[in-house]
This record gives sequence, C-alpha cells and structure tokens, in this order.
Amino acid sequence: MTTVTPDAAEQLAREATDRERVDVSTMGTRPGATDTDVVTGPMPVVDLADGHLHVSIRRGVTIVAVDGGLDDTLAAAVASDISAAVADSEAVVLDLEQVTLLDRSALDTVCAALDQHDGTRRCIVAPRLSGRLVLDRWKIPETFAVFGSVADALQARTFVESGYGDGWSAAASA
Repeated sequence: MTTVTPDAAEQLAREATDRERVDVSTMGTRPGATDTDVVTGPMPVVDLADGHLHVSIRRGVTIVAVDGGLDDTLAAAVASDISAAVADSEAVVLDLEQVTLLDRSALDTVCAALDQHDGTRRCIVAPRLSGRLVLDRWKIPETFAVFGSVADALQARTFVESGYGDGWSAAASA
C-alpha cells in the first residue's frame, strides 16, 4: 500500500498547477510560423547548419552518410556532392542513420542525385523503425531497397553476387 504524505500531496498539486500554465497554442509550431501554417512533421532537433556528408568505401561499395536535419536546404547543399561522389560507383548505400527526416522533397532531392547515373545499384539504410515507417509511407521502398544496417545491405549484395536474393535496385535508364 502506498501512503501519500501531506508534503507529497502538496508537491503533486503544485506540479499539476504548473502543467496547467503551459501555453499549448505555442506547442508544435516552428519559429516564425503563423497560425495558418500547417505543421507537417516534428520540429528539427538538429541544427541544420550542422549537417554533413560523409563518403566512404567498404567492400567496393560507396557509402554515403548524411547527418543532420534533412530539409530542402541541406539536400540542395549535398546533392551535387553526392552525385560527384557516386559518379564512378557500381553500388551505393545511402545511410540515413544520423538523419532527421523533415520532409519528402528533401529526400527526393538526395535520391535523385543517386539516380543520375544509369545502372548504379543503390539502396537506403534506415536503422530506426520510425525512419523505415516514414520511408514506407513515402513509398520509397518501391524504388529503393531499404535495409536496417549497412552490414545487412552489404550482406544482401554478397548474396546476389553468389546467386541468392533480389539484391538492390538499379537506377532506371533515362
């Protein structure tokens, strides 16, 4: 049995009063937004100026990792670098592990940078379930294979080279 002391009851009453003082009209809005602006996603948790592009090669596969809040500004800034980085690659992994997905048009911009090179095998890595659910809602798996880790993506590629599985998607010919 739990006993609530008078001091504890008074503390709970103060906390309830503090919760009632929260101005809910300011919750879920972005800085500078008006009352008529539609909020389409979570507020950015990562300063967009801190977004980066990391390119590495593992087992002959180019791994492009983006970090930060992926909005149109960051996508436009990294799209040409992505295109240049994957120009001579046969296979590319787009690693979204450190990305906060903010809107679909930004992801479409990044994916378009991967699609500029005909025949390049490419896939997306989204380790968090929430990220894969967003990709699914945006119908990204219809054009890109989606994996939970870079290791899984590389393993799938190895299986295909050995004659097993569907593998990754290839950029469509223009």
